[in-house]
Amino acid sequence: MPEFGEFLTLDYWREHRMALLYALAAVVLFIIFTIGTFPYDQALTGALTPLGVELSYDSQRPAFPLGAVLENVRLKNLEQPAAPPLIQSESLKVAPGLGTLIGRPTLRISAAMYDGRVRARVARRDDTTALALDLTDIDLSRYPAARTVGTALKGIISGKLDFKSLGPGISAQAGNVTLEGHNLEFAPVKGLPPLRFTTLRTNCRIDHATVRVNALQGTGPDMTVSGSGIIHLGPTVAQTMMDMTLRIQPTVAGRTRLGMLFAFLPHPPDNRPYIFHGPLLMPQAS
Repeated sequence: MPEFGEFLTLDYWREHRMALLYALAAVVLFIIFTIGTFPYDQALTGALTPLGVELSYDSQRPAFPLGAVLENVRLKNLEQPAAPPLIQSESLKVAPGLGTLIGRPTLRISAAMYDGRVRARVARRDDTTALALDLTDIDLSRYPAARTVGTALKGIISGKLDFKSLGPGISAQAGNVTLEGHNLEFAPVKGLPPLRFTTLRTNCRIDHATVRVNALQGTGPDMTVSGSGIIHLGPTVAQTMMDMTLRIQPTVAGRTRLGMLFAFLPHPPDNRPYIFHGPLLMPQAS
């Protein structure tokens, strides 16, 4: 038997060229077989079911060079099957990640949706799911579920969401979120003029039922805002509570356009911060 050091020499592999070619061919065939026979729909179902959502699609076709393309994809809430889909895409490409080759099933997903692109990495870990999302230029006005907040949303958002642990219960959540919006427009109070931001950025950390907003900064034609705080997640949006500190510096145009909205605040906008606390949908300000 040759010494171990001989395996590291070029001369050895020149003399055993055929053995090397057979070994390489076996590795390539193993990878092709593993990826080619990968049960994409079952893997997606297994990864997403713990999150309380269900994936459906109309058809599947092979993707070059690896993976599959799912057509007319819909992601629905299992607790509200009659509600509109949480996410919908005309086509979604899914491929196994490298971890699949060592017995740790991982999926890489890429889809064009809402005039932007979403890339995701999904991995099942015991009873939870690890999820990493990369959002690029998502048009909120094209996202139907955004209307459930009770007011129209406009603007383009991009960012990264990295969840180390996701599950159906609040206690399973853990991760980080960084989002940046451009040309955003939304109305916090129905019937009043919407707020407009040229840019709005936020960085959050999620730990179980607590969302810690490390930074929130926005600029626009109406105002400049900055702040931080904590959001306590509830079973529903209506039961979610907040405790945020915000500084608001309106522009001259903003004071004119949003004067009625500013009148609801406990003091005129100046250098003093506002404390917003209570239900997320109807907080009190001090």
